Amino acid sequence: MIQPTQSCPDAVTTLFNLPDHQVISASNDDAAGIRVVTVALDSPTACPGCVVLASRVHSLRTQRVRDILVAGHVRLMWAKRWLFCDEVLCARKTFLRIDPAGPRFARSTTRLKETLKDAVIDSGRAASEVAAAFKVSWWLVNTVVLAAAAALPSVDLLEPTRLGIDEHRYRSVRWLQDQLSKKWTRYEPWMSTIVDVDTGQVLGIVDGRDSRGVGAWLKAGPTTWLCCIETVGIDPSAAFREALRENLPDAAVSVDHFHMVLLANDMLTQVRQRVSREQNGRRGLKTDKAWAHRQLLLRGYDTLLRRRQETPR
Repeated sequence: MIQPTQSCPDAVTTLFNLPDHQVISASNDDAAGIRVVTVALDSPTACPGCVVLASRVHSLRTQRVRDILVAGHVRLMWAKRWLFCDEVLCARKTFLRIDPAGPRFARSTTRLKETLKDAVIDSGRAASEVAAAFKVSWWLVNTVVLAAAAALPSVDLLEPTRLGIDEHRYRSVRWLQDQLSKKWTRYEPWMSTIVDVDTGQVLGIVDGRDSRGVGAWLKAGPTTWLCCIETVGIDPSAAFREALRENLPDAAVSVDHFHMVLLANDMLTQVRQRVSREQNGRRGLKTDKAWAHRQLLLRGYDTLLRRRQETPR
């Protein structure tokens, strides 16, 4: 049976799991407590000038790059080969093998950057936490996230149909003193974020959490863009509701699931406390069944035991 010619990877290459690369050497650095792995491309490469396959090595240059954790911290040494072009009519005599997994002048592998981006954007982890987990600098994680954000399409070119608005406190409360009156003023560091619910992309960030900031952002948007919005999800905020009533009167407003459940649980607790005071003339005690099973009233149906679901009491 005829099979295509290809290299047979050894166990170390398979475990390292870097496509189209072969592990040349692997050793332990006991002083640093890490493993040193040297890899090189294992696939044929064509000359970029004449597109003829080349295999004769001109020189070998080793470069240290950062990589993901493979059963612990690994110091990756990249063996990059300069090859001869044996085509007589080709103007290029030597060239460097193009490696998508580690582009030229790159200090980190492509799979490391993708892993860092997924950890921050998809998993929602803090940049400092991701940097500590992968043993890289915070600046590298921040650079990867900024590059991913720059690759997103422009907000002006989008036509979202569902928006989400929520406020965030990005630092602790601060007191600022006026230099003239020497009066101290309490500063609440709040900001409001507007996102596209379908894609999760951030569309805008405004200062504060009142109706003026969100309303000004909506007024600055083009009319054709605002007409496409059908639903806006907010928390039970009167300020956000006022901004939407003025700028998006035709859009449906919905409250997120978390705050709806929270309000329902608070109302159920108030009713339980009121009924207990009316019947017993006092607040609930440990001997009262209503007080002893107060947490059971707030449990979700899907978290109850099967016998509780079948025969609720």
